[in-house]
Amino acid sequence: MEIHLKVAELRKNRNITQQELADAVGVSCQAVSKWETQAAMPDIGMLPELAEYFQVTVDQLLGLKPLAESDYIPVRTGEASYWSGRLDYLKRTRDYFWNTDYLRFLIGQVWKITKPVDMLDCGCGYGFLGALMLPLLPEGSSYTGIDISEKLLEEGGRYFNGLGLNGTFICEDIHRYRTERRFGLTVCQAVLRHSDDPFHILEHMADLTEPGGLVVCADVNREFECDGIYIEGLDYAMLCERHGFRKMWKTELEKQGRDYSVAMKVPHELHRLGLTDIGVRMNDKVTCLNAAIPGHKQSIEDFCRAHNWERPLKPKEAEELIGRFMNHGMDRREAEAYLDKQRMITEYLADNEETAELTHVLGMLIAYGRKAE
Repeated sequence: MEIHLKVAELRKNRNITQQELADAVGVSCQAVSKWETQAAMPDIGMLPELAEYFQVTVDQLLGLKPLAESDYIPVRTGEASYWSGRLDYLKRTRDYFWNTDYLRFLIGQVWKITKPVDMLDCGCGYGFLGALMLPLLPEGSSYTGIDISEKLLEEGGRYFNGLGLNGTFICEDIHRYRTERRFGLTVCQAVLRHSDDPFHILEHMADLTEPGGLVVCADVNREFECDGIYIEGLDYAMLCERHGFRKMWKTELEKQGRDYSVAMKVPHELHRLGLTDIGVRMNDKVTCLNAAIPGHKQSIEDFCRAHNWERPLKPKEAEELIGRFMNHGMDRREAEAYLDKQRMITEYLADNEETAELTHVLGMLIAYGRKAE
C-alpha cells in the first residue's frame, strides 16, 4: 500500500511554518521537511501525536482516508456526454450479453410473441438489442429506440442500415419522453443500474406499454458480476474480492440513487405497478476461452479491451481513480487493493495471452411482466 503523508497539506492549512511544527512535536525542521517531501516517515510512535496535533485520525494523516468529507461527485450517467464518449466500450462489451438461441427461446416459448409487435427500446444506445431481437420477432414487427446520446443514435442508424434493418431512433430522455403511441413490447437492457431513478423509468415504461403488452428489463446484479470471473492460474477468491465496493455501492445509492442491486428488485416493482404474469430468467450467456478455441489470442485481446485490462494504469490515472473511489465511500487501502488486483490480472493475461484460460459469467437477470388488459 502506498502512503501519501498529509503533513505538508495539514501544516499549510493551519498556516504554520515547518519550524513551528517541528517545535510543537519536538523534532528538527529538517525532519519535517523530509516528511513533507516523502523522503522519510515519522517514527510510528509519533503518528498518534501528529494526528492529535492536527485534529485528524492516523488514517487521514497517512492519506488513507480523505482529510475532510468532500462534496460527493455524482457519476454523470444521466448525461448524453457520458455515453457519447463510450461508444467503443459499448461495442466491446455487448458480445458478452446474449446467446441468440436463448433470446429466440424467450421470445417464442416464454413470452409467446406470435404476432407482429411494436418494440420500444429504452436507453437503446446504438441499437444492439434491437438489431438482435428484430429478426427474431414475427414478420411485420417494428423497432423504436430512445436514447439521450445523439452520437449513439447516429451509430445506431448506420448499424441498422448495415444489417438491412429498419428502425426509428429518437433522441430523448426516457424520463421525459411523451407520446400518444403505445407499444406491445417495451424493453431496456443495462439501463436501470446506471440510473439515478430506476423505478421512475420502470413506471414510465409500463405507461408506454399497451394493454396486454410486455415490459422486459435485463440488468446485471453487481454482486453476481463480481463473482463471475475465473482465470486459470489466478486465485478465484482473490478475483471475487469486493474490497470497498459494497461501501461504494451504499454511498452511491444513498447520495445519488444508483442501485447496484436493482436487477433483484425489478420483478417486485413490476408487481407494484400492477403488471401480471411476472417472471424472472437468468441469461445463459457464459464466455469460456481456452487455447483450443480458434482465434484464442484475438479473443483474449478483445476480452482484455472490454474489461480495461489492456495495460496497467499510469500513476496519474491510478491516483485519479483512487480519488473517485474515496469520494464514493472507499478508503485508500481498499481502492489501492482493487487497483493492485486489476494490475495483477492485466499483467498475467499479457504474459499468458497464448495460453490463458478463463470463464466469465455476467449474471444478467431478465425480469418481465404483462400490462393488464
